[in-house]
Amino acid sequence: MWPVPSPATTSPPLVDVRLVRTHDEFAACEAMSRDIWGAAERNVVPRELLLTMQQNGGLVHGAFLPAGQLVGFCFAFLGRRDGQLRLCSHQLGVLEAFRGSGIGIALKQAQRYDALRLGVELVTWTFDPLEARNAYINLHRLGCIARVYDQDHYGVMEDELNRGLPSDRFEAEWWLRRTKPIPVGDPVVMLRVGGNGEPLREQLDLSRGTTVLISVPPDFQAVKRASLELALRWRMESRAAFEAALAAGLSAVDFRRDGAYVMALPPAAPSVSGPDR
Repeated sequence: MWPVPSPATTSPPLVDVRLVRTHDEFAACEAMSRDIWGAAERNVVPRELLLTMQQNGGLVHGAFLPAGQLVGFCFAFLGRRDGQLRLCSHQLGVLEAFRGSGIGIALKQAQRYDALRLGVELVTWTFDPLEARNAYINLHRLGCIARVYDQDHYGVMEDELNRGLPSDRFEAEWWLRRTKPIPVGDPVVMLRVGGNGEPLREQLDLSRGTTVLISVPPDFQAVKRASLELALRWRMESRAAFEAALAAGLSAVDFRRDGAYVMALPPAAPSVSGPDR
């Protein structure tokens, strides 16, 4: 059971984070995906598909209040790339009133536990590099790395969170049995937030082993609401910075509280007998 704060009570209610079990619970996950990602029906995962995935090696986790109300969920399906078995985690959502309470982390930790129980040691998912909160959770709290950046990964998207911009994505790699890499060396700033909230990028000649900082806005959705033009500038300038760092052999290995990615040399490649990606 996971305690979370609630403004309506003096003591925090407990949230039960576990695998989804019943048809009604799968239906609640479907409904939540519609509520969070908006009216674009292609982003809504049907309850029948969630049930089928869980019956065939996938994982669907929910976070439930004592009365049974679903307040968060995530799901992942089995995949394989370059010979590496993985869980592909596709959606994680938490009701707005419960965001920031630790439920997202609790869902991912439950996913980790059950992935290892199934013998899977790698979980991957995509995230928008300009969403600072997600980057902090993925890279700092969970200890993921990101070394694949894909321009316009999903093509045109019409949901509330993604409408109007290229859907660039980082791929988070969560190696469940590896320790978090520790960057070395003094970092240099490649991209920072200007005084008016604009992106300011430095043209750097990166040598191997350089540690780079790439900053993003603290609230990218607020930037989008205020100026789609400025949001597009952030997309293109950050894309150029990330791709330059990746081309120099660096990976995103951490995200700092001040809003900056730490781009550094990735961990050593795994042995032949272990994961091969």
